[in-house]
Amino acid sequence: MKQLTTPIGKALYPKLVTPDTKFNAAGVYSVTLVLTKENYEALEAQLKPWLNSEYERLLKESGKKELHRARTTPLRINDDGEYVLLAKQVASKEHPTRGLMNFNVILYDSQGHKIHNPPNIGSGTTMKLGVEPSAWYVPSQGFGYSLRLKAAQIIDLVEYNAGGGGFAFDAEDGSFVSEDLDDAFDNDTKDASVPF
Repeated sequence: MKQLTTPIGKALYPKLVTPDTKFNAAGVYSVTLVLTKENYEALEAQLKPWLNSEYERLLKESGKKELHRARTTPLRINDDGEYVLLAKQVASKEHPTRGLMNFNVILYDSQGHKIHNPPNIGSGTTMKLGVEPSAWYVPSQGFGYSLRLKAAQIIDLVEYNAGGGGFAFDAEDGSFVSEDLDDAFDNDTKDASVPF
């Protein structure tokens, strides 16, 4: 299975434009997609034949009789009881023969047109993801797989305020009103002293 397009879901904490460097200095693009139970189960059923085939391949390569399964998977039920999918992609990595390789997430609008100037994509945005499943076996963790995040189609955008604001206040009569410093200057004079 080379590529897979997910059903529509609601994004949680999407990092699609600027990679997160909190736990990886190279940066990681990621998104958790909340799915309906039906879409979750359909996606799980779609992945199952590929996953079984990859298990057999890696079992044969390992020479073992059995591979224990990794504790976590990209498809899971979170602590809130939601059916979620976790997709991620490193922003860059060193390849043994090709040198430093950089990656990004290709974004599309609801009509399938490529987005060249991406907006601030926030939690609550509905989207589909283009992912590349990749199976692995690590003796300390077991057999597992990841969904490499390659593309996203924005269906309904919810923008976030990068400054962390996003607050909306109504006007309150008879209270403090700031003065714009530009209005405090007399435009007809050349005195540029600040009126403190």
